[in-house]
Amino acid sequence: MNSHHELQRLLRNWREENDSAALYAAFARLEDSADQKAVYAELAAAERRHAGFWEQRLRESGVPLPPFRPSLRTAILIALARQFGVAFVVPSVISREMRDRDAYSNQEDARRAGLAREEHGHAAVLRGRDTSALGNNLRAAVLGANDGLTSNFCLMLGVAGGGASATSILLAGIAGLVAGASSMALGEWLSVTNARELALSQLDREMGSRDPNAQHPSVAAAGDAASAAAFSFGLFALGALLPLLPFWMLPAAWRIAGSIVVSVAALFLLGVATSLFNARSAWFSGVRQVVIGVGAAGTTYVIGLLCGAALR
Repeated sequence: MNSHHELQRLLRNWREENDSAALYAAFARLEDSADQKAVYAELAAAERRHAGFWEQRLRESGVPLPPFRPSLRTAILIALARQFGVAFVVPSVISREMRDRDAYSNQEDARRAGLAREEHGHAAVLRGRDTSALGNNLRAAVLGANDGLTSNFCLMLGVAGGGASATSILLAGIAGLVAGASSMALGEWLSVTNARELALSQLDREMGSRDPNAQHPSVAAAGDAASAAAFSFGLFALGALLPLLPFWMLPAAWRIAGSIVVSVAALFLLGVATSLFNARSAWFSGVRQVVIGVGAAGTTYVIGLLCGAALR
């Protein structure tokens, strides 16, 4: 019972339940709706009961409880909820509840105490809110910036591998930013426009009208094409700008190395951001993002190197 692995499990569960309690308590404070305040307050109380269960197990094991401090993930989610509203981050919390349910399903004491069943119930309560569009904005923001960063980082390293000058690399990066952001914006505009046109045509057939209501929920749900295009353009451009910054800010000898450092750091931070909705740890998500991004950039560099040698 008192093995190191077992004690770490108990401590991990205790911390995670206290994290969830702190998160739901913050949601209850931030919510405007009295009904939703009550829901989050109940969820916070349930998570505190779960934390109490693990606290009792730790005391029985003779383990002194460390002071509790909310995790970085919890602090970020609370800050996002304060800035953009609770609904913006609820989909990220659902993934955490489902992960807790799956983890508890493999723990005999948690199953006997009914914790896995209760965590599943918490996720069901959260799913009852219509938050998918808002939650997808968080995911789209992270992934859009990541697309811009990774594609331009790879493009610039590929050109560098071919032996291009710093000026040519910078020019390629600027062209990659504008072309990529424009392509993303056009694709998003077409996607939303086609979705709206399809919804309108279906309304036209259903209502027998040549002038269906463009404000109908089925049409409005597709979103606004111009806003979606601008959002996509901005996020891609923001990510693609990062590898370019050292070329404007550093001496010539340090520009390529500086671009690599900035890009790797940004990849890690974006990976940490994905941990908000993938239920993985921040370190795992950050390191995974760096490995994949650096691997892609390294491959592009080698291809550029080979093509540059062949074309000389």
